[in-house]
Amino acid sequence: MQNQKSTAWRAWQWLDGRYQLAELMGALLHVEIPRSVQTYYLGGIALFFFMVQVVTGILLTLYYQPTPDTAYNSILFIMNEVNFGWLIRSIHAWGANLMVVFTILHLLRVFFQGAYKKPREITWGIGFFLLVITLGFGFTGYLLPWDQRAFWATTVGSEIAGALPLIGEQALIFLRGGADVTARTLTRFYGVHTLILPAMLMALLIIHLTMVHQQGLADPTAKSVNDASTPARKPKKLLPFFPNYLLDEFIAWYIMLAALVILASLFPAGLEEPADPLRTPPHTKPEWYFLFLYQGLKLVPRIMGVIIPIIGGLILLLLPLIDRSPYITARNRPVAIAIGSVTLIAVVALTIWGWLS
Repeated sequence: MQNQKSTAWRAWQWLDGRYQLAELMGALLHVEIPRSVQTYYLGGIALFFFMVQVVTGILLTLYYQPTPDTAYNSILFIMNEVNFGWLIRSIHAWGANLMVVFTILHLLRVFFQGAYKKPREITWGIGFFLLVITLGFGFTGYLLPWDQRAFWATTVGSEIAGALPLIGEQALIFLRGGADVTARTLTRFYGVHTLILPAMLMALLIIHLTMVHQQGLADPTAKSVNDASTPARKPKKLLPFFPNYLLDEFIAWYIMLAALVILASLFPAGLEEPADPLRTPPHTKPEWYFLFLYQGLKLVPRIMGVIIPIIGGLILLLLPLIDRSPYITARNRPVAIAIGSVTLIAVVALTIWGWLS
């Protein structure tokens, strides 16, 4: 045992002497953050679910075959023949939904606490694109089981892209790989889901975390960005990131892992009949995070139902440039808080309406 420790220590010294790993680890871990910070660990939990998706996704990829003739049977094989395959698939399915939920909650927390303001404008923009990529994960992964629900939900969901003005037809063909959902759509979605989106998310995530590390966490008790950036305004009570805050993050991760396993065990991911392009099931709907768009298209002209969300997304992306008010606290931002609250209520209401209709 002692010999193993000395060998490991010599290996560490060898690497540290060449790459200054101790200095790097110190810069990453020994950071002090304001005790007044209220992150509710939402960003860290979203990161945890992404890691769960990577691990379970790799395990599923070992058995999955992305062709219409084999996709459905490979899912059956995973669920019935692979040891704990049904659990891994269920964890992956629940993890995808919870990743979307906590990414949205993290974005809402940043908005309502005014943490998108100077000097965190770029950090906010990257966070917005991380949410878009997360939704892309859910959309592309939903088709892969190639059952009736997956096939027709993807058909309905992709038709939203076809409603885009001027470029709708081209966008639909590009998304599906043709006019209809076919084998090309399945292989395209599989490639995007397992290669392109993970690479994009990893790159943006590294940049996002680096910016958060360099700028620190926003102090929600600061009245304005000027107060927060004034050296005299820095909080007196600080909390070490390691081990205090990091330990709390790990506790939150363990709780989420327990909840994930319980959900996957009690409500495992199902599988309907194989996809049949010639038989449309009743009440076909897209996944829940696109239901507000789906329901909105029923209430307004098609072009408005697509343009309004696009404009809303652009406003959300450019929010730090639009909202130039220096105030951070919610009571000093009544207009922004009111608009954000009304928009949130409308999206939730449309989602519930679309679910029930």
